[in-house]
Amino acid sequence: MTTAERAHEFTDQPIFVAGFGVATDHPYLHEKSTFVGLPATTAAAERAYAMAGVGPADIDMAEVHDCFTITEILDIEDLGFVEKGKGGPASLAGETALDGRIPINPSGGLLAKGHPIGATGVAQLTECWWQLREEAGERQVAIRSGIRACRHNVGGRGSGVAVVNILTRHRT
Repeated sequence: MTTAERAHEFTDQPIFVAGFGVATDHPYLHEKSTFVGLPATTAAAERAYAMAGVGPADIDMAEVHDCFTITEILDIEDLGFVEKGKGGPASLAGETALDGRIPINPSGGLLAKGHPIGATGVAQLTECWWQLREEAGERQVAIRSGIRACRHNVGGRGSGVAVVNILTRHRT
């Protein structure tokens, strides 16, 4: 990792951070405003998209925090990839598959790795890096003209903190 100005000293295929967002929510369940999403994810995504000057439709693939199966469904809704309440049907229809409209967790996700707490964010960033460089092998997704990846991670009791990164092959 280095500055955008120095990236070409180390590689001819740098990946740049185009945007990031961090947000918090109430950590305790009795304080939550909803149980079908994470407001911190929505707020962090809005900040990351605004900084990158893009929206959910401009993203080619995403690595999202799927600590539980339902979490991936809620995440893709909160990140704006599908309408609220449509995450399950979209996943069943193949929209989130490797060859789908918005590939989600081509790495297999956190559960496939045993969810190594503390290392999950780095693993997600690495997968986005491989995908954007088109070096992901059999997991490679089609990188469209947008050439952007989204990385989302949460933490804290009741997922009180969310971080979203937008990565790109083009310096912005």
